[in-house]
Amino acid sequence: MTRVVMVALDGLRPDMVDAAATPYLFALANEGTRFANARSVFPSETRVATPSLITGCRPGGHGMVANTVFDASVAPDRLLRTKLVEDVLALANGAESPLQRPSLAERLAPAGKTFALVSAGTAGAARLLHPAAERLASFRWNVEDTEGATATEVREALGATPEAAVPNIPRVDFAGRVLLDHVLPKHRPDVALLWLSEPDISFHWGGLRAEHTQRALRAADAVLGRIRAWRDAQPDAAEIAIVVLSDHGHVTGRGKRCLRTELQRAGFRAGTGMAPDVDVVVAPAAAPGLWFRDRALAPQIADFLATQDWAGPLLARDPAILADGRALPLSLLGSGHARSADLVATFAGHEEPDEWGLPGHAPFDAPDVPEGGGMHGGLHRAELATVLVMQGGPVRRGAVAEEPADLTDIVPTVLHMLGLAPEGMEGRPLRAALDATADAPPARETIELPGGFMLEAMRAPSGRLYPTALRKVR
Repeated sequence: MTRVVMVALDGLRPDMVDAAATPYLFALANEGTRFANARSVFPSETRVATPSLITGCRPGGHGMVANTVFDASVAPDRLLRTKLVEDVLALANGAESPLQRPSLAERLAPAGKTFALVSAGTAGAARLLHPAAERLASFRWNVEDTEGATATEVREALGATPEAAVPNIPRVDFAGRVLLDHVLPKHRPDVALLWLSEPDISFHWGGLRAEHTQRALRAADAVLGRIRAWRDAQPDAAEIAIVVLSDHGHVTGRGKRCLRTELQRAGFRAGTGMAPDVDVVVAPAAAPGLWFRDRALAPQIADFLATQDWAGPLLARDPAILADGRALPLSLLGSGHARSADLVATFAGHEEPDEWGLPGHAPFDAPDVPEGGGMHGGLHRAELATVLVMQGGPVRRGAVAEEPADLTDIVPTVLHMLGLAPEGMEGRPLRAALDATADAPPARETIELPGGFMLEAMRAPSGRLYPTALRKVR
């Protein structure tokens, strides 16, 4: 192996990949290895998924536990939004990064190999994907960058970055140009990652099969087609693998509500930062986090939520905050960390088709996502299912791998293909991509949860649990 090009299509549901909507990805999947049981992490949010991908560890290992978090030691009066670089750096508290595990670039560097990131996502996500770029003198560029040497380098080579839009097609196309016309020929990284913000943006703001969403998906797929054409034209094409992934899926949001407001109506003093008149801080999300001034309040809020038909099971950093059996430990999902909320709420979703004919809809708490927009972050089947396709180099041709996989297994596989050991990672190389005899379907199991819910999961031969779906059974 000489090189790997990774392409992330933010938010893409695997059941939306077909010959009409995504012809280049569809062809790549048929020619390479497609992972039928690929999953996200929990919570299934981008700035939790990105560090899980790049460190090969789940949130409990790397420490980024939500898109929006509360940390009283850093900002006691407000929530921290990790899409902002300044809030990512605040969480780092003077360190280079808030991540508590090394990134892909840091693992490649001692072997003399390089990593480059081109991102059409948020600046905060780009920082989490490549936190050591300055120290390693390697390439990290994001569409929001306006200052610094890399921004200048790209501007001088290709012109100004287009303005953000919905759909975000101009920026997706431009990011593709940065990779293909500048980074790959000039920097020649051993591993490159292109992060495309579509179809996620259009899913959120228009719905899963809105007309502009379909245009955005075709545009992202067209960038992948250009990458495939570039690879096939290289003299070492046979040694270049392409890995295509999504960080999470999407479920149609139906039943928008604000958990903080619901708690206030019920008489609880809820807010977005700890203050004299606030007893519980609530971070909006598809799986909202709750941090308590006094843990003794937790049972009262749990009792209230148990009476709401829109509320799902609770998860806890320390399950002892509630009576036995009332909360699932976050550690079971690999998501328990000192930064985690005291309680994480979920919403009661359904698997019936939405207005687009796609299975799945769920309530959600997101101030700027409209009713009917796509949503993610929770444990719905459609949120957890992800795209994972590998093609080229040593990858098997025309294969469908059944072994369970999640985001933390991708970088260990890339390192393995490059002849490097993924030591210290929670994820493991997906050998089914390379060897048919290494593939095995997962053991299926269910975990009964309070309130008539069930968590479906897969178990790998190693014993590792892969959550698949939260569903209501009664």
